[in-house]
Amino acid sequence: MRLNYKYYICVFTSKNIAVYTLSFLEKSGYKNFQLVSTPCEIKAGCSYSIKFNNLKYLDILKEETEKIGVKVEKIYLIERKDGKRTIQKLTI
Repeated sequence: MRLNYKYYICVFTSKNIAVYTLSFLEKSGYKNFQLVSTPCEIKAGCSYSIKFNNLKYLDILKEETEKIGVKVEKIYLIERKDGKRTIQKLTI
């Protein structure tokens, strides 16, 4: 049996901004976000993104990053179906 899943990641301009944003979200009481390595297909080098499982959390992420003056660089949908991973850039 193959595992199927989908989730979203928010990419920032630097690792430090991703870590800072996640820390701010957690201090604000949000537990639906996770720091993950950005897939190589998206960005070369060592970088982190913020992962979330439901698109409705994107609005929360946008609101909270605006409060701290952080810009969301890009949002991606990551899906795995029948053993194949696809990455799709979303318009924000």
